[in-house]
Amino acid sequence: MRKLLTLCLLSLAILLMAAPPALAGPPVQTGEAYVVQPGDTLFAIASRFGVTAADLAAANDLGNLDLIFVGQRLVIPGSGLLIEPAIVTESDEEEDAPPPALPPKVYVVQPGDTLFTIASRFGLTLTDVVVANGIRNPDYVYVGQKLVIPPPKAWAAEVSHPAPFAAIELSPEPVLQGQTLVVRVTLSEPATLSGEFDGRPLFFTGDDNGGWTLVGIHALQEVDIYSLALRARLKDGTESATAVNVVVGPGPYATENIQVSPGRENLLDPELIQAEQERMVDLWNQFSPRPLWEGTFAPPIASSRITSPFGTRRSYNNGPVDGFHTGTDFGAGTDTPIYAPAAGRVVLAEELPVRGKAVLIDHGTGVFSGYWHQSDMAVRVGQAVQPGDLIGYVGDTGLVTGAHLHWEMRVGSFAVDPMQWIETAMP
Repeated sequence: MRKLLTLCLLSLAILLMAAPPALAGPPVQTGEAYVVQPGDTLFAIASRFGVTAADLAAANDLGNLDLIFVGQRLVIPGSGLLIEPAIVTESDEEEDAPPPALPPKVYVVQPGDTLFTIASRFGLTLTDVVVANGIRNPDYVYVGQKLVIPPPKAWAAEVSHPAPFAAIELSPEPVLQGQTLVVRVTLSEPATLSGEFDGRPLFFTGDDNGGWTLVGIHALQEVDIYSLALRARLKDGTESATAVNVVVGPGPYATENIQVSPGRENLLDPELIQAEQERMVDLWNQFSPRPLWEGTFAPPIASSRITSPFGTRRSYNNGPVDGFHTGTDFGAGTDTPIYAPAAGRVVLAEELPVRGKAVLIDHGTGVFSGYWHQSDMAVRVGQAVQPGDLIGYVGDTGLVTGAHLHWEMRVGSFAVDPMQWIETAMP
């Protein structure tokens, strides 16, 4: 009996010695991992692996089929790969592994939400969400409102780009509706840069080491995450392409109703407005490749009293809210001097039905500044101006309710917030 017991114990020891180490958990059935590349869409990836876009979205808990980002890891369902969980050791626990990269998200406010609870849900501070969305009153959010949820700074996704793209920088990030986005690209070897954003071509200024471009974000641009495509054509004719994500957050814009002065209601005629707009678009679409300005823009008027900020959603004579304020209005008395905020060249100096006596300055690279409703103009078309040069006087000509200066900035024909150009040096 003693010999039999000894034999059993010896057999058990041998079995235990031959057994594999204990796993952290049972094996899990999963799919092949795919890293999203520039130009990919969820439907294209699904087709490549023979699955449906719906199955691919479900496997990766994607609520928006149109929202994937470069560098994101997607599980391809049904590939049949068996991945064993890693064995956890003391040395593994002590090693500081980098956290997984997270993309920014767009969250739709639900009933009962507060800004604080939303921030807490995503592991952010209230300030993180307020800054990312340009929110003026953190006590007010509304059901259905779209908020950009930035990734925690320590978890920001780092995406490597193909040569010759050494570095790509976006500023500000996220960019708000109506702001100017600066894109800077550093190259590892000489190449010619180009690209697109939301269907619009991008034109770069720079040298063999890289370049920069400005993107005007429409004040009514949908809050979402967009792809900005970049291309570099090398000296030998070969081309390299990549893409970066652009997070567009909501601008802090209120709504106002404008009561047009009696006798000027005819200036609201859609055909009149459209004809004048087409004339302006032809000017705004001109592109001179060299920037004429340097640094920040100066205020064009001594008055600091803003009577209507940029981006305000507008209605006229209690009509529908179907547009926004394309500039910043400064309250000032008639004949108050107006000065050029930066160097440029005058491309318009005449009286228009809606804009009144108007001056438009081309600052180069698709950047224009406009000065509407003047009582008199002090410049002519073709004239070069420097910062501080007199260009005209405040008036009440055109579609106005009183004397003021409407100051407008355009980037690639899109109206952008002029105050950003005072506060931040471009590029």
